[in-house]
Amino acid sequence: MEELICFEPILQERIWGGCKLGAYGFDTLGKHNIGEAWTLADHQNGQTKVNAGRFSGDALRDLWSNHPEIFGVDTTEAFPLLIKWIDAADDLSVQVHPDDHDACRLEGQPYGKNECWYIVDCPADATIIYGHDFKTKADLLRAVREDDLTSGLIDLPVSPGDFFYVPAGTVHALTEGCLVIEIQQNSDTTYRLYDYDRIDHSTNKPRQLHLKEALEVIQFPHFQYEEPYVPTSFCSRLLTTNAYFFVEEWAIHDMITIAPRTSFQVITIISGTLIINQLRYTAGDTVLIPAKVTCTVSGKGKLLLTGPNPTPKQRLHIGIDLGGTHTRVAAINQHHVVKQYRFLTEAAAGPDYTINHLRQAIQKLLEEFEVERIGIAAPGPLDAATGRLLSPPNLPGWDDVNLVRPLEEFFNIPVSLENDANAAALGEALFGAGQDYASIYYMTVSTGIGGGYVYQKTLIRGAHGYAGEIGNTIIDASGPEHPVLNKGSLEGLASGTALQTRADLLNERSVATLLRNPLERLRFVNHLATGIANIIHTLDPEAVIIGGGVTASADLFWEELLQAVNARLYPTLRQKTIIRLAALEGNAGVIGAAHLNRMNAE
Repeated sequence: MEELICFEPILQERIWGGCKLGAYGFDTLGKHNIGEAWTLADHQNGQTKVNAGRFSGDALRDLWSNHPEIFGVDTTEAFPLLIKWIDAADDLSVQVHPDDHDACRLEGQPYGKNECWYIVDCPADATIIYGHDFKTKADLLRAVREDDLTSGLIDLPVSPGDFFYVPAGTVHALTEGCLVIEIQQNSDTTYRLYDYDRIDHSTNKPRQLHLKEALEVIQFPHFQYEEPYVPTSFCSRLLTTNAYFFVEEWAIHDMITIAPRTSFQVITIISGTLIINQLRYTAGDTVLIPAKVTCTVSGKGKLLLTGPNPTPKQRLHIGIDLGGTHTRVAAINQHHVVKQYRFLTEAAAGPDYTINHLRQAIQKLLEEFEVERIGIAAPGPLDAATGRLLSPPNLPGWDDVNLVRPLEEFFNIPVSLENDANAAALGEALFGAGQDYASIYYMTVSTGIGGGYVYQKTLIRGAHGYAGEIGNTIIDASGPEHPVLNKGSLEGLASGTALQTRADLLNERSVATLLRNPLERLRFVNHLATGIANIIHTLDPEAVIIGGGVTASADLFWEELLQAVNARLYPTLRQKTIIRLAALEGNAGVIGAAHLNRMNAE
């Protein structure tokens, strides 16, 4: 089956619909409030039909039932995808969709609705609603009853070309002026939480809300989904790949080839005029590529390529970065963060609260990946050998908490725990700025100051797990008091917290403005350089790698810092020890954590 298949779109009126779709190839002449154009659908609320060729007039369902060779996947289940364009002339309702389990449980439907948005057009100052700040169902319900739901919703700025994957359970809404392409599971199940008191003109009553069902499927707390784009060729990038579908964006400027897959693929033309296998297509067209068919594309334009994702589960590790404010649970392939969930730790709610959310996030990743091991980077003090936290200051009340056992028993997967600075040190040593050196010391200069020593790609923890903890070393005995550490400690003088305290004292707007003051910059550089020189004299590493939030302002102090360190070293050491900025940025901790078990095994 070599023939490409194009479909006639189905235009859907919506109370919030507009008139923009006509500019993208859709026949909206004489029609009003067209909110959606379904371009590929096999659903009870809409069946797209083939508009040309040997299958002209056949519905997608007919092809799915009678020509399985076109699709290259099991056609005994319902067609898996639904593709549409959305023109939001007004704000859409604040809503949420169920996952497959909840769709079956609540609606008797085979599919939930995991979806994604590609922003085709939007106002210059546009935002979308993506997520919420409510800790519990009770908090959200209280806000609804007090007519204050919108105060707890998260607004994200958007621009044309942006892409968002919206997992089931995520509270969300498109807003006025946004025009998007939506690729989703084959479902039309939506639970409205808030609808701006709009009236359904067919009943003259407010549109129905679905608060009870919504509360059963919303994720508490909100998990912020993050998935980096991955270049796949000189003109394409992978926007998402998940258990339900993949999406790629292609910018066409010359002739290119879209390789065949064992399953069908779908092209949606975003803009321009493209020649695909010698046929002409323009914006708004949707083209189904049968399984095992190669496409040549020429012209100038932009398209989305999507399809089901029947590939076997990828084998990888999970890295967890447990912080006092935020927690990240990431799928890690070597040094790449494949995707991650970020959520508020809510340390005051206690360890059981957070451990439960760790389980939920890990379970979401297990639905997509074959996970071999899990590593946790957490603030110390802790006992890595027994998997216990020992009253960390960043997690008050977490006294003698075993993080490893409840996860290991629940998932039957090996779990390791490590100090967050040590985990970041391992990440940088294996895959970052220290990968070319046999011995590195990693220092994080952030809210606090910590460090870790890696020799021959192995963490050196010391007899009690405190090796490399430079933050408590005394730099100036007459320096400021610290609530936990020594008076005049390096952390008390040169951490991000210390710098912010100093900035507040001097009425500076930020740490960056403080460091633009020559005297304050010299004060900071001298303290930090003394700490670095001390660790070099103690450990004699090949390289010192410096990361953490304060290094975002490194352009203000870096050269002065290097000079100050050298001035404090033995003459025979000067210019020999390499000092570099961290390469993995904020991902060193989760990457190092993901490789803890490998290190232990070796």
